[in-house]
Amino acid sequence: MASKISRRDFLKAGALGAASAIVAGCTPPATPTQAPAAPPATQAPEVKPTDAPPTPVPPKKPVTLDFQAWGDNADLPAWEQLVKLYQERNPHVTIKYSPVAEPNANFYPQLQTSIAGGTPPDVSSFQGWEWQTYADKDLLAPIDDFVKRDGFESLYPPDVKGIVDTTMRKGATYLIPLQVATMLMFYAKKPFDDAGIPYPTDDWTFEEFMEIAQKLTNTSGETKMFGLQANGNWFRDIGWIRGTGKQEFDSLIDPKKAQFNQPEIVEIVQKMAQDVIYTMGIAPSPADTSGGANTFQTGNCAMKYEGPWWFSAMNSPKLREEGKAIPFDVVLMPKMNDEGRPHRGWAEGVALLKGDAVEEAWGFASFMASEEGDKIYSETTGRMPNNLALLESFWLPTVQEKFQFSNAKAFIEAFKRSEVDVVGGVPRSKINAEVVKPLAYDKLVNNSAKAADVLPEVDKALQALLDEYWANA
Repeated sequence: MASKISRRDFLKAGALGAASAIVAGCTPPATPTQAPAAPPATQAPEVKPTDAPPTPVPPKKPVTLDFQAWGDNADLPAWEQLVKLYQERNPHVTIKYSPVAEPNANFYPQLQTSIAGGTPPDVSSFQGWEWQTYADKDLLAPIDDFVKRDGFESLYPPDVKGIVDTTMRKGATYLIPLQVATMLMFYAKKPFDDAGIPYPTDDWTFEEFMEIAQKLTNTSGETKMFGLQANGNWFRDIGWIRGTGKQEFDSLIDPKKAQFNQPEIVEIVQKMAQDVIYTMGIAPSPADTSGGANTFQTGNCAMKYEGPWWFSAMNSPKLREEGKAIPFDVVLMPKMNDEGRPHRGWAEGVALLKGDAVEEAWGFASFMASEEGDKIYSETTGRMPNNLALLESFWLPTVQEKFQFSNAKAFIEAFKRSEVDVVGGVPRSKINAEVVKPLAYDKLVNNSAKAADVLPEVDKALQALLDEYWANA
């Protein structure tokens, strides 16, 4: 890996120039008193500046870039293609990319370890809610000058909050989006067909959703069928929470107050994290799904709240060839109390770590984010590309054909309504791992406590984290 410099150092560059001189000569004419003149001497051809040999262009200095890449199975083929193509076109660049397995658990700890050890990567994958603390610690390079210089402004539409809130911070841009993302309701077609129930539509209500889930549930036979697969964690229940018209913090950007313990949030968390499993019985319990059984992708659950990364687990060309495909479609989240119907949404991509190869790192990152590179990433993974124009013209027809579903436009509508989870000096990973998961969702999913009991404790612990952050900010 290229050596790193401190953030106080600056890259220096020099320029060389060259000049050439042109010399020409001629022969004097004969006088009238001389004998018949001999044929005139051949004049030397004029040498023009354009005829001078070109100044040799020095070869570009070899550079090695380290890329810590998001390691989901869907991403690996995309990274391989993008790295290979960029190196072929830029032979002076060597890219060492390191996909991190089980990224939700391991990615950021590994990144923090490399930074602490003085060997941070040049380019790193980031979720849209997780890079902010790295920028606050002056570890990331702002990219506004690169964006303007190279014409990437279209990736940052000022009227789409899901992008603005997850790519910019304190007036500077850091994240280079490779995808936008949102979550909505997936449904498997076969359970609906078998039960003679019409497929849901984008204008369905929460009450209709619950009624359908109950009708589709049949666990009395040898093969179980559940109406819904619950996600069992806070950030994947945010769509339900925001549908109530309430939110878990006073502000989704740099919050100062935790407010999980509101009656509307308590009620919906109780219902979607616990009651659907243990009281209503319309979702499988942890015991039911042990070993991967009784899940949406096995065909034993009719509906699941998910995102486009789920396509390849349902009805990919490979699964169809193996006879394991689950035909599906999608709809917007059901209508609830908030008439705006907010959907969870964000941008996701890569950022540049400060060091002595920022310009070269931008070259690789901007290639991945270009229309050519992003089409490769999107087509390979099925994920939504990084701008609305490509969503309309490229992604819709591509994923509908590849994964054989029809309502892809619902993703665009959902993203236009998008809200970020929460971003700020206390990262979402810390909020979830240290407080919300152990104090609330672990107990709810295990049926050992009620939302009304645990959410006040969540607020108390989160408030302590927020107060500590602001006291030292």
